[in-house]
Amino acid sequence: MKTVFLSYSSHDYFFAEMLALKLGEAGFQLWRDQGAIRAGDDWRQTIEEGIRDSLAVIVALSTNSAESAYVTYEWAYATGMGKPVVPVKLSECRVHPKLEPTQYIDFSYPRALPWEALIDRLNQVDVEVDADTDSGPAKGRTRSDTTTLDVAANEILDYLNTRGFTMASFERLRQKLGSHLTDDVFQALIESEPARFRRATIKGGKPGIAKRVP
Repeated sequence: MKTVFLSYSSHDYFFAEMLALKLGEAGFQLWRDQGAIRAGDDWRQTIEEGIRDSLAVIVALSTNSAESAYVTYEWAYATGMGKPVVPVKLSECRVHPKLEPTQYIDFSYPRALPWEALIDRLNQVDVEVDADTDSGPAKGRTRSDTTTLDVAANEILDYLNTRGFTMASFERLRQKLGSHLTDDVFQALIESEPARFRRATIKGGKPGIAKRVP
């Protein structure tokens, strides 16, 4: 059974409960932090693993979630991973600028909840992911991989430019930008973007990445 991650505010509990029922009927399993994070767990690692193992991430947009740093972290991490993000609007609220271009599914009218449209979208994502997986060996790198590298490249360049750096160690970039920047991602970036990046050795012999200065 494919898993779908829900990023939401606990104040929107009733929507989460109904979503779990509707997804279950459609053959999907819902991942949410209600009961999924146990005492003593590293919450960030648990959340990241939940997102990595999910087919897609549903973001419940509401006045409650708009103020939640946790919700922002979850969908931002999903975007960095190249995971499909499906915004669901529960009420009028402020939408983060990076989410605004993404078409949402409107659940703000109680008498006309578009459950069918949401399930159709998830089924579409499922087909797209399967197609990418099937074509992966023939094409070398899947669309999801390419998206992840593009996002990672922009994150790294933004960080270096903001700080005025020309290079940084893998370790520092992971600390500042997230654990999704694995050594494999850095190596793939250097190989696929030779015009923008090169290998670098930071003080102490630490491996790093440098932007090419025109």
